[in-house]
Amino acid sequence: MEIFIQNIILIILISINTIIFQHQCLKFYQEIRQSKINLKKNIMKSKTKKLILTKNLQDLKNVDLKAPLYAKLSQEDKEKMIKATENIKQNQPEIYLFTTELLKNVKIDSLRNLIINAPYITINYHKTRKKSKVTGTYNGYSKKIDIYDSDSNTTLYHELLHAASTSYAFHSVGFKINLKEGGILGEGLNEGYTELLNNRFFNCHSKSYIHLQKLAKLIENFYENKDEMTEDYFNADLFGLIGELLKSMSLEEIIDILVDMDQLLTTYNDSYVQYLKIKQKLLNIYYHQKKENTTAKSLVKKLLVKK
Repeated sequence: MEIFIQNIILIILISINTIIFQHQCLKFYQEIRQSKINLKKNIMKSKTKKLILTKNLQDLKNVDLKAPLYAKLSQEDKEKMIKATENIKQNQPEIYLFTTELLKNVKIDSLRNLIINAPYITINYHKTRKKSKVTGTYNGYSKKIDIYDSDSNTTLYHELLHAASTSYAFHSVGFKINLKEGGILGEGLNEGYTELLNNRFFNCHSKSYIHLQKLAKLIENFYENKDEMTEDYFNADLFGLIGELLKSMSLEEIIDILVDMDQLLTTYNDSYVQYLKIKQKLLNIYYHQKKENTTAKSLVKKLLVKK
């Protein structure tokens, strides 16, 4: 009798485990299926976006995109801006510390947007026990920064870099712009380059947006003077960047890369494969540049040995 009961219990346990296993397999299958459906939708969405942008941005080929967005600052203007940073010191010490560190790496001319935005910036810290992928946010309209990870200044300075590169006049944040036709463009590059500068300027060791950081660094190599890319960033001038890239590639290639980087920002599955595809596109452009000088060849060799 006791053996019979043990067998019954064993059969019940096996049945329960079988049902749980079948349920997990079904759930796993459904997740894979949904992931494939989402991937197809995203691919179609990206293709449509590229077509719209390519059609609507054709005029960029005939415009001097490297013309400065702003008039050059006079010495008097520079003194006024420096004085404005002193006002920040009195009312917003966190932003002042950020500004003083930033001035060690960039010219005062690049801080126009920060000086304009600073008086309206509010910083709010939120205590949370749960770890989230979102550690901080910045709203370009309300000038509100929300921090969910206050262990270090890494997150705060990332968001302040967004604030320092936000132009309300051009509806853009760094290299991210919201176009009437085509929607948001440059968001992936913007996040990658923002974190690249965050690590570079403030000695952070963040691996956030790691693939986008690496791609942003590759794009930086298309500039003869990398400081000019930093200036374009703080002036919220994506078109200035496009103008620089047009020296080495077609408008269609630029749009293709920027949209793919935007897609990489929002994709979690197969992100490494997508990163490698974008990286290869950039390397191929290096290979096929018309001016095959020694510098270009050595640059390609250097890039190929990096993972």
